[in-house]
Amino acid sequence: DYMMLSVSDTGTGMTEEVKARLFEAFFTTKPAGKGTGLGLVTCQTIVQQSGGHMSVYSEPGKGTLFQVHFPCVEQPLEVAAPSSLSGPLPRGTETVLVVEDDPAVRHLAAEVLQTQGYVVLPAINGQDGLNVARMHQGPPIRLVVTDVIMPLMGGMVMAEWLRVTYPDLKVLFTSGYTDDAIAHHGVLDAGVEFLPKPYTPAILTRKVRELLDA
Repeated sequence: DYMMLSVSDTGTGMTEEVKARLFEAFFTTKPAGKGTGLGLVTCQTIVQQSGGHMSVYSEPGKGTLFQVHFPCVEQPLEVAAPSSLSGPLPRGTETVLVVEDDPAVRHLAAEVLQTQGYVVLPAINGQDGLNVARMHQGPPIRLVVTDVIMPLMGGMVMAEWLRVTYPDLKVLFTSGYTDDAIAHHGVLDAGVEFLPKPYTPAILTRKVRELLDA
C-alpha cells in the first residue's frame, strides 16, 4: 500500500519531449543561469531511497500533475537517534577552487561554500582553473572541487598539474555522468574522492569538511 501526495498547477504544461527528459540531471527549460536542472532529480532520488516512486501527468496549455507515492508503514517507527546529517552545516575558512563548466552548478556550489565561510575561487574549465590558481595571491588553495568532463581540459588533468604547485592539495571530483561514462577517467579508482551529481548543499559541505580535516 502507498500513500500519495499530489501537486498540480494550471500552467503551460509540458510536451512529451520535455516529459521524457524531466528527471535527467541538469536538464532544464529555463534560460542559461536561471536553473540548475537538479530539483526534480533530487526529489526523485529522495523518494526512491524511501521506497517510493513519482508519476507525472501533463498536457500543453492545461497544466501538470505530480504524484508522489510513499510506501505505508504498518508498525510505528522508533524515533532514531540524531544522525551526523542533522544539525548545522560545517563551516571553514580555507581557500577552495571550484571548477565547473555549467554556470548554474558552478554558482550554486560557490554560493553554498561561501555561505559557510570558505574563500571560493571559481573557474569555468580545467585550463581556466590553472590560470586562476596561478594568479591567486592569497592563502594557499587547500581543496579543489572539480567536474570531471569539461571543455579544453578535464578535471583529472588539471588536478595533476595543480599538484605540482600544491603537493598536499585535496581534490573532490564530481560528475553527473554514469559510472560507465566516467570510469576511464580514473575517478572511480580506489583512493580517489568522488561525489556524484546531483548533490545537496549539506552533502557538499560535509564532504568538503571531511576532506579538509583528513
